[in-house]
Amino acid sequence: MSYFTTCETFFVFPLNTDDEEIRKIEFLLYILEKSRVGDLINEVSYKSSELGRKSYNPYKLFAAIIYCFAKHKGTLRNIEEMCRYDSRIWYILSQERPSYKTIHEFIDMVIRPNYYRIFSLITTTIIRELNIDISDQYLDGTKIEANANKYKFVFKPRKHRINLDRKIRILLKELNIGYQEEDCLVMSLELQIALNTFSEIKNIDIKTVPTGKGSKPTREQKLLKYGYELLSKLLEYEEREIICGPNRNSYYKTDNDATAMALKADYYSGHGSNMKAAYNVQFLVSSGFVTFFGVYQDRSDYYTLIPLLEKYEMYCGDYPRNLCADSGYGVFTNYEYLNRHNIGNYIKYLNWSGESQGKNPQRFFLNEKENGFVCLNGVKGRVIDFDSSHHQRKKKSKLYYFEGCLDCPYEYRCRDKIKDRTTDFRKFELSLKEEIYHKQVRENLLSMKGIEIRVNRSIQAEGAFGELKQNMGYVRLRRRGLEKVSTEIMMMALAINIRKMFAVYGKKHIESSYWKTKEDTEIQSFPEVKPKKKG
Repeated sequence: MSYFTTCETFFVFPLNTDDEEIRKIEFLLYILEKSRVGDLINEVSYKSSELGRKSYNPYKLFAAIIYCFAKHKGTLRNIEEMCRYDSRIWYILSQERPSYKTIHEFIDMVIRPNYYRIFSLITTTIIRELNIDISDQYLDGTKIEANANKYKFVFKPRKHRINLDRKIRILLKELNIGYQEEDCLVMSLELQIALNTFSEIKNIDIKTVPTGKGSKPTREQKLLKYGYELLSKLLEYEEREIICGPNRNSYYKTDNDATAMALKADYYSGHGSNMKAAYNVQFLVSSGFVTFFGVYQDRSDYYTLIPLLEKYEMYCGDYPRNLCADSGYGVFTNYEYLNRHNIGNYIKYLNWSGESQGKNPQRFFLNEKENGFVCLNGVKGRVIDFDSSHHQRKKKSKLYYFEGCLDCPYEYRCRDKIKDRTTDFRKFELSLKEEIYHKQVRENLLSMKGIEIRVNRSIQAEGAFGELKQNMGYVRLRRRGLEKVSTEIMMMALAINIRKMFAVYGKKHIESSYWKTKEDTEIQSFPEVKPKKKG
């Protein structure tokens, strides 16, 4: 007797259009139609020839792919499985069943060349149709492990290149070929020309130089052979420098665009020195939706803000009204950029935590009338020239001299980290314009609006990455190369927006702020530094 053999044939009935999931799919198709993304797909989609099988409908295939991403099925094999066995994808594709090869070809040929435009068109349409307020936007980033072997990393040969250049210059002197430019490194082309010139003068063919045990090459032959060994090593170093570029110090052999980074999981597990191949993923979030994204090779967040906002303005047509971010973005160049484009500055500076907790309070205050600074004791700072003991570290900064430190009641706070406290003065480098920005940030963040926007940043920006990593299980990239990784992150960000759209589907009003300040909320202030009597 057979227990598990199916002996009957069943018919699969069409889906009920009153089903809630089908109504969500219909709304997704409506959003895609309104976004005019079909025109973009029509421009780049491949046309089938008259011979062979008819190609799949590219518009339905695109809708099926992004729906699969929203349902945690982002791999090619998972999408193929959904197309074969999931009735919801049958509804979208009209029971067409593309293979994983077809899906890969479509993503690579149609989606990848226009991933920024596709994302901006669909996201803008969702925001417009749901009437979402995105005036306050929150920026945050995370590092996601690349699809590369972690033991195949290569670092930029800075010191090795300098040592090699020293050996090359010694060789050129022995060859009686002087190299005059001392400030510049010798390039491979220059070394090759020098070696070719020497071989022609001495009539030496490098291929005929005797090698092996018992061989006795001449001194000129030894020098020429040694020169070509240095040339081979120089070519290797130059190739590494080209792959790394000017802003990176490392790359991986299996993914040249990936950078060696310390991931947060390793940091909290006590293995912070572990370096893995990773990319820096940046999200702009507002009302729970990812309004824009970016994938970068930088290990820190300092230099990702400006290129991200430039891309946002290019594809969305305007800058955010207000921008909130943590202290990882609080540098002078970013503040200057926000001020130039009239963007509300709610980005913490580096010492925000120390000032707000009182552990590292503000010691020097802006004196706007005299365009200078005063210390905690009210002493005005005098501008002096930089000397050998104080080098200029910031652009447009000045060195200020403050007197009367020995009798100052705030010395215990102002000079608590200085070893030599016998002097009656203190020198400190300060930037007038930077302090103006810091004062503006303090006023913004300590206001009622600032309190609300700070709380919402921790909820929305961190929540988007929580949705990505925890709920969708996306902790490692699947593709290699900066463009392909950016396409993949775009699909994941679009999946977050579609999931959010399904969650708020049918609601009349969507809250832009997850947490709001109450009327009785007290305006915050930093702890006051109290004077301490001497003796």
